[in-house]
Amino acid sequence: VHYNWLERWQNLAFRLQSWYEQAIQGGTSYDNLMFIFQMGVIVWVTGYLMIWFLFRSGKVWPAIVPGGLVLLINLYYAPNDISFWFIVYLMVSLLLVVRFNLFSQQRKWRSEGVFFRPDISIDFLRDGFIFSALVIIFAWFTPPLVDAKALGLFDEFEGSWRDVQGEWNRMFADLNYRDRRVFDSFGASLKLGGPRQLTNEPVMDVQVDGLGRYWRAVVYDYYTGDGWLTRNEERATFGEETTFALPVFEAREVVTQTYTNHRNGSTVLYAMSTPIDLDRSARATFTTIPDIDTANALSPNWSEINEPWVEEVTYIRSNATVDQGESYQVWSAISNATVGQLQTSGNEYPDWITERYLQLPDSITDRTRELAVEITADYENNFDKARAVERYLRQELTYNEGISAPPSNVDKVDYILFTAKEAYCDYYATSMIVMLRSQGIPARFAAGFARGAFDSDTAAYQVLNKDAHSWVEVYFPRYGWIEFEPTAAQPNIIRPTSPEDEGGFSSPALPPNTQPELDENFPGGPGDNIPIDDEAFAGGPFAFKLPFLGTQLSVARSTVNGTVLVVALVIIGGLVAAGLWWRKQNHVSPDESVVSLYSRMIKFAGWMGLGIRPWQTPYEHAASLQRSLPTYQREIQSITSEYVHHTFSPGKNGSQPENNLYKSTQLYSSHTAWHRLKPIMLKTAIRRRLPKWLRK
Repeated sequence: VHYNWLERWQNLAFRLQSWYEQAIQGGTSYDNLMFIFQMGVIVWVTGYLMIWFLFRSGKVWPAIVPGGLVLLINLYYAPNDISFWFIVYLMVSLLLVVRFNLFSQQRKWRSEGVFFRPDISIDFLRDGFIFSALVIIFAWFTPPLVDAKALGLFDEFEGSWRDVQGEWNRMFADLNYRDRRVFDSFGASLKLGGPRQLTNEPVMDVQVDGLGRYWRAVVYDYYTGDGWLTRNEERATFGEETTFALPVFEAREVVTQTYTNHRNGSTVLYAMSTPIDLDRSARATFTTIPDIDTANALSPNWSEINEPWVEEVTYIRSNATVDQGESYQVWSAISNATVGQLQTSGNEYPDWITERYLQLPDSITDRTRELAVEITADYENNFDKARAVERYLRQELTYNEGISAPPSNVDKVDYILFTAKEAYCDYYATSMIVMLRSQGIPARFAAGFARGAFDSDTAAYQVLNKDAHSWVEVYFPRYGWIEFEPTAAQPNIIRPTSPEDEGGFSSPALPPNTQPELDENFPGGPGDNIPIDDEAFAGGPFAFKLPFLGTQLSVARSTVNGTVLVVALVIIGGLVAAGLWWRKQNHVSPDESVVSLYSRMIKFAGWMGLGIRPWQTPYEHAASLQRSLPTYQREIQSITSEYVHHTFSPGKNGSQPENNLYKSTQLYSSHTAWHRLKPIMLKTAIRRRLPKWLRK
């Protein structure tokens, strides 16, 4: 179909409006054109500012920094070979600094009549290239700030940046992101997409009192038709005995888990269902309960009497990263509810449960709802209905990690149930939740890891990347959220049938040190499509590819703690630079020309807000400066007059034989005048930048 330009602009405007509405309403956008359009705008604005600062404003650093920041952010998320171009950008930028400063010096030398060779630029660029290469190599091998987190220097920034990342991923959910350097990519949204490839890379070891089942990272409550969102917006400090008022459900026991990381840079903290405390400082995401009286009427009580009353902690991020080999402990209140207790729990749900966990998009088809009615028709209680839907999905859908994403013009659950009849855990869980919600049963989407293989030598579950998983949690009055497993590649959950059987849920005939045998039709085993990321650089943290050659270079970098060294170098370098700058500003050589002194006076005047205008003559500018400093009119006049005489009244052949006669008529020499004038100008400039209440 051919569109004219007007139709194209109308289409772009419509898609921009749709994208904006999704952003405001907390939705998810899958329109990649919006990414291309906004990146084009950002690149254009960045390029314009770089050119303007360089050629119009005459400032080199403001021209370099914006482009460097854009490239640095893209270096983190883009394909690996962009590392080469970042190095090229650094080299060219440093050479530009050298050339720009040389240009400024050449202009000054010409004004002062200093001789220099015409080919001096070649020498400076050659030496600048060598110096730039040494700077980049030194920075490359400088030990990283591996212990900066111990000082808490970046805690607030990291939290804000993670929020930005979450919003970015929500608004550009269909991009092909590169693998990240950390594996905790669980965020505020999850897209239902196509095939996923997971690895056997170790993620963590988990020691637990009793039997493990799921290591949960996040819970999603809002289904968009294309994916899942969490609408929990409340955040507060959690852990290290900082707890919330949490609901106390029946048939629960507190279980201690110890998680040991196998990767660096993680911030997501995992926990079994209903975490109540942990041994490190973190930020928890949750939803508060608005009507505590109604809540207490339907649930026994809350663990604390103080506000806020929290429905449940559904997402935890550590304030400091958890590195390789580092451990943390979590305490969770897991359910031991028996089958009989869940069957008789009833269906009286509080409003804050039904309002959030019965939501469905308009795209759900009638035949999906009819199938849910057919599956649950023979059962009277919600537990048996949930188990019937769970059983149906395990029997009727074939597990397949390699399925293609459903077409964009069809409902995803309808496509999985009636057309593809294949799924991995995201689609299993989504299908079960949609059918349960259509029957008035509150359910939600949980994501994290399955338990992994049990190692009897370490008494821990070894969790691999391929164990990433999603499952269903269903709400039952008095007993809270209960896990269900609709994915065919995972073993069934066996629940106690009587109080004597309590002690946690497990799989049939599965001791802790075994794994279920999977049918050969399950190509991916127990893994799923949760995007748990691999190492960003295959050749190490500093590998990159050379364009057009396809060669990957890898340079190992020292892991020695360099925090003290780098901070000390920065402080010392800053002090030295500040000292040199101050000395330059205050030192006046007896041989210093009046042109240099006049340039200093103009610079200080600019700091005072009285910079010379393009239309002003030296005497006109001097008059405006004298009005600002009336007690120093003679000093200003002396420097200006001597500068004008030096610049515009040269003697024959460039000499100035009448200089001595001219200076003898001056009240002050330019050097004496500057010594008297400089302190008051500096004081005025500093005072001008102080807040009004400090200027007195």
